[in-house]
Amino acid sequence: MRRTIMLIAITATFSFAVSGCHGHQAKTADLQKQYDQLAKKFQLDCAAEYNNVPPKITPKCKDEEAKMNEAWHRLETERAQK
Repeated sequence: MRRTIMLIAITATFSFAVSGCHGHQAKTADLQKQYDQLAKKFQLDCAAEYNNVPPKITPKCKDEEAKMNEAWHRLETERAQK
């Protein structure tokens, strides 16, 4: 009886640990994908503005940059929780 309870407890603990790791990896992958999409959009829309001397940044590009930076910070925060 004691062995059965111990086996169930170990199995449950292992199952929770594996599912927790998978959840973290999936969330990190989703955040990475979101960041990559925002960075690509920012690069396509705003790269030329940053190459001007002096740079003339439009409000649209400032907003896109802010969204991209926010996605990066969320990704880094999730990675740090590992």
